[in-house]
Amino acid sequence: MVTDTQMQPKKLAHIHLGVDGGAERFFVRLTGALARRGVEQIAFIRKDRPWRDDLARHCDVREMTFSRSHLKRHVIRWDIARQIKAFGARSTMGWMSPASKWMPKPGPNMRTFLRLGDWPDGFHTYGNVEDLIGNTPEIIRQAIEMGWPAERAHVISNFVDPLPADLKPVDRADYNTPEDATVLIHLGRFVERKRFDLAIQTVAGLPETVHAWLIGDGELMSDMKALASNLGVQDRVHFLGWQRDPSPFLKAADILLCPTDEEPLGNVVLEGWTAGLPVVATASPGPSWLIDHGKTGLLSPCGDVDGLVGSIAEVIRSSKLRESLVRGATEEILKRWSEDSICQKYLSTLFEPRK
Repeated sequence: MVTDTQMQPKKLAHIHLGVDGGAERFFVRLTGALARRGVEQIAFIRKDRPWRDDLARHCDVREMTFSRSHLKRHVIRWDIARQIKAFGARSTMGWMSPASKWMPKPGPNMRTFLRLGDWPDGFHTYGNVEDLIGNTPEIIRQAIEMGWPAERAHVISNFVDPLPADLKPVDRADYNTPEDATVLIHLGRFVERKRFDLAIQTVAGLPETVHAWLIGDGELMSDMKALASNLGVQDRVHFLGWQRDPSPFLKAADILLCPTDEEPLGNVVLEGWTAGLPVVATASPGPSWLIDHGKTGLLSPCGDVDGLVGSIAEVIRSSKLRESLVRGATEEILKRWSEDSICQKYLSTLFEPRK
């Protein structure tokens, strides 16, 4: 029997204050996938986001100035709530804890969710949030341990788009990389927990035919360049800056490296799998959840340079292992991390009646 609630149009409002990174790529990706499934959406974002036009292809974008002034904050929150009500949203989803400050109050016809892609940092601004969505079990486990009600917490992970069949890889020569080199690729912000230092130390422990592409930007960039120079691998470690679309670089690389310490998910693991790369990672919470060691990737203890060196050497040495890891990862993507399976979970969670 079809209920009145199920017959209502699926309308969703988003509040996203992010700048540019993996979380923002997934935000744009998810809104597009939901639009293809008939969900009408609006999004409140900061002005001048580099992904604004991509988002606007399938979502009504409302650019806002989010003031820190106590008085202005109340006015802006009221304005957002007014626009969401006029839109007729059945659900509002905030992205990460900063968005919780701007969430409208839930009502009889509108539910509120906060989507977390990182560890919870306390609930002092969560007053208008009814339910949490975390993209890993560990995020939700920590939230429940901190006091969030288990019945109002959900795990829904990410998906990544398949690479276009006609996607051309970047030319290695453009990045001073020999055509016959083994290229490791590591992506993320240059902050401590991403452990770009481990990636550089790993290259130093491998033959001179191994190069690394480090994609990203951040406060530790100059420190990492100095480390590469001190270890004598400055000619084999290439700092490629932030790339809006890393896909052509992934397609030109050989091994995805994820050496992070405190990675809630590790979206780069999914991106590496989708690009057909074997994945070598440290056993931080997200990669440990995603990767079945020896079947879909190789894991070593966090901070263990020798472990990473050994895993990469093993992949380089054994084409059979490399092919097996890629095959296992491809099967895993199709089974658990496809667009359709993730979107179905979002649809049933966001638009199901309150219990």
